[in-house]
Amino acid sequence: MANQSTIVQSFPAEEAGDSARAAGNTDTLLRAVEKVARLGESSSAYDALSDADALAGQKTLARAQHELDTRKAWMAKTLAQRSRWELGQSGLAAQQGHLSPESLIQELTGGTKAETRKLVDVGRMLAETEEVEARNDEAARGLLEALDPEDPAANPADQPVTPEPLLWHAPIARAVNDGTLSIDAAHALRKGLGDIDTVVTASVLAEALATLLAKAASLNVDQLLKEARHTRDGLDADGIRVREQKAWDDRYLRIWTLETGQVRVDGLFPPEQGEFIKATFDSLTGPRRGGVRFVAAERAAWARRVREDPRSTTQITCDGFIDLLTAGTTVNPDEMLGGRRPAVQILTHGGFSAGSAATGHGYLEGNSAPVSPETIERLTCDAGTVEISFDEFDRPLDLGRERRLFNRAQRRALAARDGGCTWPGCNRPPSFTEAHHLDHWLSDQGRTDINQGILLCRAHHLLVHNQGWKIFENDGRYWLRPPATLDPVQGPIELHGQNRLRRPG
Repeated sequence: MANQSTIVQSFPAEEAGDSARAAGNTDTLLRAVEKVARLGESSSAYDALSDADALAGQKTLARAQHELDTRKAWMAKTLAQRSRWELGQSGLAAQQGHLSPESLIQELTGGTKAETRKLVDVGRMLAETEEVEARNDEAARGLLEALDPEDPAANPADQPVTPEPLLWHAPIARAVNDGTLSIDAAHALRKGLGDIDTVVTASVLAEALATLLAKAASLNVDQLLKEARHTRDGLDADGIRVREQKAWDDRYLRIWTLETGQVRVDGLFPPEQGEFIKATFDSLTGPRRGGVRFVAAERAAWARRVREDPRSTTQITCDGFIDLLTAGTTVNPDEMLGGRRPAVQILTHGGFSAGSAATGHGYLEGNSAPVSPETIERLTCDAGTVEISFDEFDRPLDLGRERRLFNRAQRRALAARDGGCTWPGCNRPPSFTEAHHLDHWLSDQGRTDINQGILLCRAHHLLVHNQGWKIFENDGRYWLRPPATLDPVQGPIELHGQNRLRRPG
């Protein structure tokens, strides 16, 4: 296993003696901030730097960021420990109305989900290492306390305490704590080397890690991740079947909506599926990328059309995949889609008008980006419309207590009104939500009326019931009241939902 002497700095020293931790100094962050301050206090001051000072200044900024990142990992570890799953609703994240420490930290930092997950992953690695080291220290102290200085013969000298083996990735945690390895590099090493199994044991990974840590200073994060993955492959050349199964198990396709209303798709596919996708891409765009000289005569006209198409290659790919999806949903919707063909629902203002003098605008359900009258007319020309009318308080379709569950028409109306989960900061669309009775059906004799229902995703629905949050309605406006354990004042928080068509309160 690597010792601390094998862990080198990820950033070169800017001056003699700058290896502060190696020298035992504790003010590394303050020193880094002072150096940043000396660069200047405005953009024009940076422009005035010489080339040499600008290059050195970039290293100074990196050093300061590195110091901050180390402390961010420490804090992430602390917050994750206080929010661990076994604490349940008493965990720190849950007390603050969050489902995970990642969600809590993202709100506090304003970072992306990927950055936050990486931070928490590294923080948990620090916590695991510290727990093992703490247990070893406690066992060693227990042995010392058991010694009898007056009767050495009675001491258990023949039964020494065997320290608990350190985790193979403990050197990564030490390097982060020492400030000699960045958060991104630590995550790359841990992710690239993977987990232990019957072939790649902890000792094997520890030895490989020692080699990679010695190279860390000369590699950027992307290179380090690639090197770690290559190392892992080399350690288990006989485990092809295992790696194939893992590649299959790891497949995913994620879809989410950006703040602009655009929808991003991210996927990971095993080789066999991935190569089929690549072959489809080649079929769609081959003439654009490879020319038409070697295309069969019967396909030459098609190839020329693709080559001369005014769209970019990536736009052709995008439109081609949508065409394939559209065609695919018509083949056997009963088998794959449960008889329900995909549909896009459009919400419009009461003053919206179509035709040559179209005015106003609308929204696609679950999406915050407005759409023009022309787009609405195009999307509805062959699909028809379903009108949902609201009263002055946005309340349609009441059912009283004749039914406990909101029916399909009501769910459609709730989706149109709320736009998805109404919990502050949650962007789950209507299809991922449940209808919550403001007055509980059993205990409060709640009614299945629109004004007594609100959409919450499953996780926030559980949070409301388990922690004692309350939601109430007043003249068409909905308010969230925290439990007294979180906010003694229980100040109400207005819920606005995601529907951009709703009138402001």
